[in-house]
Amino acid sequence: MIRKHAALLFAGLLLSLHPRLAAAPSADDAVRPEQKFPHEIAAIPLNQPAGLAFDRRGNLYVANSASDQILVYGPGLRQLTARTITAGLHNPTRLAFDSLGNLYVANTAGNSITVYDPTLQQITAKTITAIITPLGIAVDAYGDVFVAENSANDIKCFNVEGELVSTLSKDNSGRFFSAPGALAINAQDLYVGTGPTVGENDVTSYNVGEFLTRNPKEIATYTDLVNTGPTGIAFDSAGNVYISDFYSGTATKYSPSGELLLIIDNQTGSCEGIAVSGNGNIAVANQFSSTITIYSPDGTLLHTLR
Repeated sequence: MIRKHAALLFAGLLLSLHPRLAAAPSADDAVRPEQKFPHEIAAIPLNQPAGLAFDRRGNLYVANSASDQILVYGPGLRQLTARTITAGLHNPTRLAFDSLGNLYVANTAGNSITVYDPTLQQITAKTITAIITPLGIAVDAYGDVFVAENSANDIKCFNVEGELVSTLSKDNSGRFFSAPGALAINAQDLYVGTGPTVGENDVTSYNVGEFLTRNPKEIATYTDLVNTGPTGIAFDSAGNVYISDFYSGTATKYSPSGELLLIIDNQTGSCEGIAVSGNGNIAVANQFSSTITIYSPDGTLLHTLR
């Protein structure tokens, strides 16, 4: 099988096995229950949305996986159709920004990582193709790129020049990276989502430098001990960890040390991505219903994008 984190790919290409950096707060990023949303149905409909990421201005980027697009929504959740990305995309599933504001996209069916500058022009020189079924992407402060190869059960590390530095299939303790489906970096730590075995189906954090030197040691583990299938990882300004879970169809929040703080299951399902805005609102991509649900920091449903 290609993927142990089940999710459909577009047009019967294949069944896919199966992160964002914290965004700076934006004054107009708030979403209130009493707000009116005249653009309830976006100009371009959602079609199996997957990875999500907020940029530094509070814009929400969406991997519209079954339509081979990246959609962009402004801080008021109005779709900015003129900013839609299509170049180089083939089943985009995961998103990450680097420190320069460049957008990295994991194309699972296309077996590639494509990169776009802040004006959303493709940087073809940064394309990575020496990978298979990428289902996780993260970029550290130095431009090193980490890719989760879902079907190969490993994580590849590339330097800023795009050269392969290492390929790791397990950590220092001997634990295997089974069907990795999500990656994210916060500060100096790399967070890895694996599965599908219950008890090994979680997110674990490691020091980024130890990954590059091929000796990653576990720091903390985030799991609610059910068959979750982590697909997305995000962080708030306090360092709390948010995880979207495909199999359980929930979104969860943990303290930095791994204490379970919140479970969101109101109108969620087959969750394929998660992002947290500067003011703490939580966006969750629900793949099979083709919706993105927006929640307040306490988990109250505020809005649904379709």
